[in-house]
Amino acid sequence: MNTSRTPLFYMANLGSEVSRALLEYQKEDFKKMHNSIIRAKDIIVKIEEFPEMKGRTGELEILKSIIEDLNQKKFELNKDQLLSYFSPFATRLMSLK
Repeated sequence: MNTSRTPLFYMANLGSEVSRALLEYQKEDFKKMHNSIIRAKDIIVKIEEFPEMKGRTGELEILKSIIEDLNQKKFELNKDQLLSYFSPFATRLMSLK
């Protein structure tokens, strides 16, 4: 099924990339982690292009900060709490299919 490239689509995919980066961080596979982080940053750029996301710039800045900390191997958040932030996006996206 072809899914529209909406902010919801990108947020769900951002969650996948962050999840992947965290797994790679735990495995200390920093090359793969770095690649996931690059993809996550690219997704955030796409999200910021949507007019309806203009009011959520603070939220996106926090996500950028978290991703950058991970990139610098300074991840200090609870992994499960971060991943649970992305769960509603994935759930909503899957319910549209």
